[in-house]
Amino acid sequence: MAGPWALRRGFLATPDVVQQGRLIVESQALQWGLAEETVEAAVLIASELLTNAVRATPHKPVTLRMALAGDGIRVEVWDCSSQRPRASEPDLSMPERPLGDDVPDPGGWGRGIIDFLSEEHGVRVEFEGKSVWALLRAEFR
Repeated sequence: MAGPWALRRGFLATPDVVQQGRLIVESQALQWGLAEETVEAAVLIASELLTNAVRATPHKPVTLRMALAGDGIRVEVWDCSSQRPRASEPDLSMPERPLGDDVPDPGGWGRGIIDFLSEEHGVRVEFEGKSVWALLRAEFR
């Protein structure tokens, strides 16, 4: 396994943070020698957690953290909002007319994705905000 056992990166909560976070998680997970399926799951979870943090705290500090512990990989995002994330249902209706490219994604898929991909997940109050985390089983190459 190459690299540190843990990673921490701070950002300003803007939409481009999601892509940056995905790249960072992918790079570190590959350095750790994780299997492709585990890398993809960690990247998707980080993307969902960062997207929620950007929506909850636009233009404020957020922190991405990941760590190997036991047989798992923990991915978490801290933001300065004390409000717990709320689960929502995705909009499965079909539009009656074509939608423009600038129409926002209705969302609602994140909780289900995290439920499916992680062994466990949760939220904890932490230093003037909260940390939302997910633990995945770590499969290695």
